[in-house]
Amino acid sequence: MLPIPAPGTDHSRHRSEISRTLLTLSSAFSDFYAGNAEHLSYYTLYSCAYNVVAADHGEVLYTQVATTIATEVEKLAASLYSAASASDAEFLRELLGSWKKHCDAISMINDVVMYMDRTFIQKRGKAPVPELGLRAWREGMLDGLDGEVPLRLQAALLGIAGRERAGEAVDVALYDLVASATKMLLELGDSVYQEFFETPFLDETRWFYSRESVRLLASPCTCGEYLRTVKSMVDVEMVRVSRCPDARTEEKVVAVVLTEMVEKNMARLVGMEGSVSRPCSSMADTPARSGRRAGDEELDGGSLPRDQEHGE
Repeated sequence: MLPIPAPGTDHSRHRSEISRTLLTLSSAFSDFYAGNAEHLSYYTLYSCAYNVVAADHGEVLYTQVATTIATEVEKLAASLYSAASASDAEFLRELLGSWKKHCDAISMINDVVMYMDRTFIQKRGKAPVPELGLRAWREGMLDGLDGEVPLRLQAALLGIAGRERAGEAVDVALYDLVASATKMLLELGDSVYQEFFETPFLDETRWFYSRESVRLLASPCTCGEYLRTVKSMVDVEMVRVSRCPDARTEEKVVAVVLTEMVEKNMARLVGMEGSVSRPCSSMADTPARSGRRAGDEELDGGSLPRDQEHGE
């Protein structure tokens, strides 16, 4: 690579050198995504980026970085589109493999343009390279291709939980994939995590336990037996949701189970034979991952609130 002449010495040659340097950087960034970085010199690439910014072309380099990242994410999304018909496990592995490639490439790009980050990006108030990476993934992977990738991801995550709830055996390896996929969504932002996983997951949970309450209430069981079954359901859901990276999801899931199984059926439960006298007035209190969970004391005893027991 030839050094970039100072502006004003030879304008045409200067522009030519800038263009060649930008092409060198763009090619290197693509190699990062392709996993072909072993033949590249970090010092040479850092010098290229430094010279471009020092020559007052930080905006051009910044645009080049953003454009290259967006283009590479679109390529990854296209390859995932063809994997949409694969099994849940295969699709999640492909998705997470692409996500790792993206994260690794962003890390290397960020190292190369470190000088631009310290000067141009900070002075201009631009989004740093890691944020450009997250933005490109959200726009190219989750918003592109007619929503095929996020819909397939959502179907995989909800399908695995649904099969578990139906009593089907689920490969233990899927648990790690679910944990990694939901972690990826959370890293992309709370709103992304909620839109593509948490909200539909809670909707599915609500639908499932609404049907479960009808089934159990139609069976010959006492109030105590019913509440002990609910406690077992809560325990199972706590294990399932422990794979999610956001502790707030746990609280929401437990609240849904208690609402559908207990709160909406309180009048029916009060009239069931077998209620005992220990109170359980705080069954829907907020749960926590550490220590006792909300409703544990009440569900352990299989009891209803005192005022409900006596019809007050």
